[in-house]
Amino acid sequence: DVLQPAIHDQSLKIMGYEYTGIAAQIDSIQAYFNFNMELQKDEFRNALFPAHQPIYTKVRDDMPARYNNEGKASNSLIGNGCIIEGTVINSVLFRGVKVAKGAVVKNSIIMQDAQIQEGAEIDHCILDKSSVIRRNGRLIAPAAYPIVIAKNVVI
Repeated sequence: DVLQPAIHDQSLKIMGYEYTGIAAQIDSIQAYFNFNMELQKDEFRNALFPAHQPIYTKVRDDMPARYNNEGKASNSLIGNGCIIEGTVINSVLFRGVKVAKGAVVKNSIIMQDAQIQEGAEIDHCILDKSSVIRRNGRLIAPAAYPIVIAKNVVI
């Protein structure tokens, strides 16, 4: 209603712009999950976030991620403020996530301030903010149907 008259009377100059970079249509849980898993590939991440075009985000002054002697992470993106005492494999951890001793996180997306308590195991899960997987809990799903845990839920 606003643009059409302006285009018609030529008071606005509307042009197209060709974008040849990475784009995704995230219209389902599966699409969201798959896109985040792609971020673990260097070539994908570098194409999405080129060094000459920095992305600025909300600042949360926090310490860098900490790993204790048993803490291990491989092929994962780990945000500031995370505490890794267990094992993280092929996962994306947002800021402030805690993975306790003996816990295993695989192929998962863990949002801000969530906790995976001692001995818990998750695979193909998406945990929203401040959710908690209790001690020795187990959530394992197939790649085609990741388990989604809502914000502030304790399981």
